[in-house]
Amino acid sequence: MESLAIFGIMGFAFAATTGGALVYEHRTDVLNGPYIEGRERPRAIAAILDFARAIGEALVEHLNWKARDAVYLASLA
Repeated sequence: MESLAIFGIMGFAFAATTGGALVYEHRTDVLNGPYIEGRERPRAIAAILDFARAIGEALVEHLNWKARDAVYLASLA
């Protein structure tokens, strides 16, 4: 059973590394790279990324306010 888990972890690491290498090659490819002049990002992906970024920023801001309250209460003690 332990060898099966080890092979599974090794397979996952291999797949993740291979996928990362393929993404890197695609991004640096001359014909597909994002740096081509006049090339726009696909709007569907850009909208999803912008929405996720907005949610992340709101979450971080909320956590910052909670941390400020906790620091303020700790300073009173």
